Amino acid sequence: MSDIDFEKNVFINCPIDDDFAPLLEVIIFCIVYAGLKPRFSTESLESGENRLDKIIGLISSCAYSVHDLSRCKAEKEGEIFRMNMPFEFGIDMGFRRSSDKRTDGKKFIIFEKDQYDLKRALSDLAGADVEFHKDDPQLVIEKLRNFLSVEAGCELPGKAKLETDYYTFLGWMTEKKISEGHTETETFDLPTQERLSEMFKWVQSGCPPEF
Repeated sequence: MSDIDFEKNVFINCPIDDDFAPLLEVIIFCIVYAGLKPRFSTESLESGENRLDKIIGLISSCAYSVHDLSRCKAEKEGEIFRMNMPFEFGIDMGFRRSSDKRTDGKKFIIFEKDQYDLKRALSDLAGADVEFHKDDPQLVIEKLRNFLSVEAGCELPGKAKLETDYYTFLGWMTEKKISEGHTETETFDLPTQERLSEMFKWVQSGCPPEF
């Protein structure tokens, strides 16, 4: 892997479920729009590789990370708190604190759902900057845009234009997929990797207003 790849890669550590899908999509969109490359554990359907080895490989290959720890508390009685996200955050923090000169400068943005949730759930994060999003894609766009602009030096438009361009992309992709034989409903259920591929194509085509 080249150093150029490393400086362009963004590791995404987040819940993988239907409820979080709208937030994951805008995270991926902002990263692609910024000229960077999203990397996440479900980007490949290949099941032969050990999951932990795959995650460690992804983390070590990325200069930036988006860690969403918004599932730090159960929403209903009997629900089990998922540990994958804090575990992967811990691995990434280990790389950041390592003696490896390439990874000790990694930059993170950490999300929580409601302000101060993580101070109660993960007190070791005291003093770290944590952003809350309230499960609102607009807040994710705003705060991720600012992170990519400041920490990655990406030239990005304001939040309002990013939102508008995201919906323009959705319209473009829907028209494209219908022309390829999908129904409109099917375009909302495409695999994340396929939607990511369409984002790259849209940006590389100059962000056209329609297909």
